[in-house]
Amino acid sequence: MAPTHPHQPSPAFGLHWKSNLFGPVPAWTATPNIATIEALSRQHLRAEDLSVKFLAGGAFNKVYLITVSSNTIKDPKSYIFRATLPVEPFYKTASEVATLRLLRQCTSLPVPEVFAYDCTTENELGFEWIIMAKIPGVCLGEVWRDLSLERKTIVVERLGQLSKELRGKCRFDAVGSLYHRAELSEADLKVAVATDNSNFVIGPIVNSFIFAGKRKLLIKRDRGPYHSDREYLLALMKVELEDKKLLLKLISDKHAAGVRMAHSDDEDSESDEDLAEDVPEIEDTIQRLRGILTSLFSDDMQTKEFALRHHDLNRSNIMVDRTTLEITGIVDWECITTVPAWEDTYPQMLQGGDMEEQPEPLAFGDTDECRVERWEKWEKTKLRKVFDQAAGSGANNDKDGWDKRGVREQLDLLEFSTKMVKNWIIGYEKRVCVQC
Repeated sequence: MAPTHPHQPSPAFGLHWKSNLFGPVPAWTATPNIATIEALSRQHLRAEDLSVKFLAGGAFNKVYLITVSSNTIKDPKSYIFRATLPVEPFYKTASEVATLRLLRQCTSLPVPEVFAYDCTTENELGFEWIIMAKIPGVCLGEVWRDLSLERKTIVVERLGQLSKELRGKCRFDAVGSLYHRAELSEADLKVAVATDNSNFVIGPIVNSFIFAGKRKLLIKRDRGPYHSDREYLLALMKVELEDKKLLLKLISDKHAAGVRMAHSDDEDSESDEDLAEDVPEIEDTIQRLRGILTSLFSDDMQTKEFALRHHDLNRSNIMVDRTTLEITGIVDWECITTVPAWEDTYPQMLQGGDMEEQPEPLAFGDTDECRVERWEKWEKTKLRKVFDQAAGSGANNDKDGWDKRGVREQLDLLEFSTKMVKNWIIGYEKRVCVQC
């Protein structure tokens, strides 16, 4: 189903962006109707005897468990119904479905099967939604802390193998998101990049940096696909500059009209006023980052081949068999894009500093924070080596990619602290001077 929304959408049903210390976060202003979810589930699963209950809520989604009973099946079948906020209308849902289906066709990664979906809000529910298989097992987070290092090694080695397969089998010629070719508009298809599978293309990127916040959908955005990593980073910087330009205009218009914000918006209005004061500093910092691109991403140093990466590979998104620790599923593939190798990282539970000297082993039940922290740091050091060996040589061992990744990370810090970003820039410039 092709997108029917305009390129400059009005405020979306059910969505309100709020500001906190770390940036914009979405809030639900309407709740999906569970009776409507039941009706949609019966229609698309072709099952009359089923029940639906709320399971969990995330930043962008509300998740429901569908249980289908049958007289001919000993154990009832279970599915997941996920309603999503229109943070990036059409594209977020459409790209996630395409990504899951390509992975199931081209890799052995255990990802959910999609049974039905609607990537528009023109339906009974009023939200975009997906019905997918419920992955068996428990999330890794439920068992991780109780596992011995040997048992953790089993999981990490398998994760490394899957990472190697993903990087090897899902390589593309642009940075962007995957889509079914048949679902994109003519305008999107004109810039889309072909893949080895004629049913899929790389199209506009679905990235929270590009869509998060109440102004992002209102500005002109270059959403790709991008043919080099330099083009990708320049587009992110341009989005940030355009967002701040619109912020200043909106505040100026409000002051000129003497508009008084409603009480419920006072907090957000105050946050916008504070952010507006930082705009000159943010703009100056972006210009300094753009200067770094000249040396870091010269013509002969640009990446022009890219791979899929699960950027949120944490213990909540990895499902395992509680007994065997076999990985039964990897979930939450929304906002997953192709990326240059330097943007690849370890799974979140393996990230941190190194510690080569083994500390005293923890006694059973020891909860001393200092001893636990030291032991976990040493474990992570050991487990990263296991992951590297299973995953093969990648960005985690590429020292040349650290600075490139650093530039990308600084963009996320701009609204939080320009001082931190400028300190990183100073440190980078000093290192370059020393090397020269």
